[in-house]
Amino acid sequence: MFRKTLIIANVFMLLTACTLPFAKDRDIEGALDRFEQAYVEKYGKIDQVEVDRQILSEALVRVKNRYVDEIDPGKLVDEAVKGLKSESDSKEKPITLALNSMMSSLDSYSAYMSPESYKRYQDNLDGRFVGFGVRIEMRDGNLTVITPIKGSPAEKAGIQSKDIITHLDGTPLAGRTLIEAVTFLRGPEGSLAVLTIRRENVTTPIKLSLKRKAVDVAQVEYRVDGDVGYIRIPSFNRKTAGSVNDALNHFNDNLGNSLCGVIIDMRNNPGGLVTSAVRVADQFLEKGNIFAAENRGKKFSAEDAEAGDHINGRPIMIMLNKGSASAAEIVAGALQNQHRAQIFGEQSYGKGTMQTLYNLDNGGGLRFTTGRFTAGGGASFNGTGLIPNIKDKAVENENELAPIARAGRALACNLSVQTAAAAMTR
Repeated sequence: MFRKTLIIANVFMLLTACTLPFAKDRDIEGALDRFEQAYVEKYGKIDQVEVDRQILSEALVRVKNRYVDEIDPGKLVDEAVKGLKSESDSKEKPITLALNSMMSSLDSYSAYMSPESYKRYQDNLDGRFVGFGVRIEMRDGNLTVITPIKGSPAEKAGIQSKDIITHLDGTPLAGRTLIEAVTFLRGPEGSLAVLTIRRENVTTPIKLSLKRKAVDVAQVEYRVDGDVGYIRIPSFNRKTAGSVNDALNHFNDNLGNSLCGVIIDMRNNPGGLVTSAVRVADQFLEKGNIFAAENRGKKFSAEDAEAGDHINGRPIMIMLNKGSASAAEIVAGALQNQHRAQIFGEQSYGKGTMQTLYNLDNGGGLRFTTGRFTAGGGASFNGTGLIPNIKDKAVENENELAPIARAGRALACNLSVQTAAAAMTR
């Protein structure tokens, strides 16, 4: 089946079609003239101005044609001019300042990436990057930790879910987009930095010294637990669907007909590639819708399952919490709405918008919102989240196996003695 590569945030379609110039629209040309005038006033009449004007025009074409809602290109250029005129002491190139300002004015998930940032972002899709090893999102204007990655510098330093990163080496992160903040946090492998953390119920800011290292985020964990197959999916990248397939083969090889059911743990999973989420959901379905997306009130993308449930209809329990978002909600929503799985845990985050990645001719890229989606033919969960069939909330400092044990008990399967015992420690 042809699969469209889409990203949630968090999530990505790579398009390399040639730029289609605007028709000679006087309003557009006038807006671009204002941009050029502001550019010359600040930087002088340099050769780069014509190049950057063309890059801005290319970006406007993309956004004008593909953004989830109708936009006014003239107003977007005004935002780009604001970026040029800002008094920032940033060493960023003029086109980066302009496009950062323009794209961030659309919504909190839309951004421009310079060629260097874009390359790092693409590398992340393969599940490996150099950094502190923390999954983050911009929530209510704060750079918020979803979860530290297992074995990462962030985990070892004691960074926790819901921590807010306020400063890097004393420089505030406030006012930056998610992409800008992520780029700012990156650095060479082995380099040291000090993060300032604001934590719930802690009055004094926490300062932590961390060393950047190569981090593998493709860690789909799986194991046989009694007669249950347990899968932990921390995020969705290009390797995730293959790893889930490996897990299911492992369960079938080791348990065969004794496999009672499967637990899919997507707590604190912030999302990732929609393509990967579709392929994961498809491994548990025989038919039916997985997701559908609308742009400006019209359906523009949809994926249905192909026949081939890899565990032959055995029951599935999906573990979610408030940190489960985006692509994780596609998988959970598709399986729940197709009556293929139950959701166990907390109401999910509720991010039902998709972002698409577009190449620019300068080597950079745009990521912006192109659709609002539903999963499994159900109602939109954007802003509301998915409602669990079985509510369960983890208790602070409880044994990490305890919620898994409760999910297994809800499956009516037989977990290992160790896991089953953890359910009694609540």
